[in-house]
Amino acid sequence: MRLFVNELCKIKASKSVRWITIVFFCFAVLAGAVWKQSASPVAIYGFGAPFLWILGSGASGFFLYAAIVAGLFASEFESGVIHNVLDCGVKRSGYFIAKVAAIFGVTILIYLSSLGVLFLFKCRIAGFGPADLVFDDYGLKVLVFNGWAVCCLLSYVAVYIMIACLFREAVLTFIASLVVTLCELFNLFRGPVQIAINAVGFIENDRILTSEFAALFTPCVWILVISLIGAYMLFLVRDVD
Repeated sequence: MRLFVNELCKIKASKSVRWITIVFFCFAVLAGAVWKQSASPVAIYGFGAPFLWILGSGASGFFLYAAIVAGLFASEFESGVIHNVLDCGVKRSGYFIAKVAAIFGVTILIYLSSLGVLFLFKCRIAGFGPADLVFDDYGLKVLVFNGWAVCCLLSYVAVYIMIACLFREAVLTFIASLVVTLCELFNLFRGPVQIAINAVGFIENDRILTSEFAALFTPCVWILVISLIGAYMLFLVRDVD
């Protein structure tokens, strides 16, 4: 627990995390202004905000998460912070878990905060939406969708963490993370970004509480698990200079 609290304190003091959070908030406000011009009820009214998160931050949001991982994980390899901590007798496994938990925590916090800004902004300018437009079981569908959305985000963050453990340099980690994300954007493979975009069709057809919607995000679970295992193994077996 002390390791986790220490990691959170480092994140709190990080200027890059603060600026990235501000950028996400700006994305949320911009998305609210753009969606006001849309003819889609889901896009116009505030109740649709929790279902359209990917359009709020855009694919560039994943680039920002890559910057967070590069700054909070890879740079500490490069600067010798991790080496010094491990020399003090801290177990590698416990330290790895604490760092990953802290990065996951700040990722979820930034996502939920941005979502809250978008939701409040949309409700302020367009209202919450007439009763006949609100989905049945709205609250449950918000929880289900955003639960899968968080899984989608964390799966890519786990990939970035594995890259950080592989290269152990902030610049190389950031570049490699961008390359991976850009490859998906150019349809070289199907990953979290494409899955999140495909999820919009399920939202518009009100099919969130279906097995097909859950199956859409299943690859994210595998990416998350495999990437974390890979990162953990690299962290355990590689020497920390």
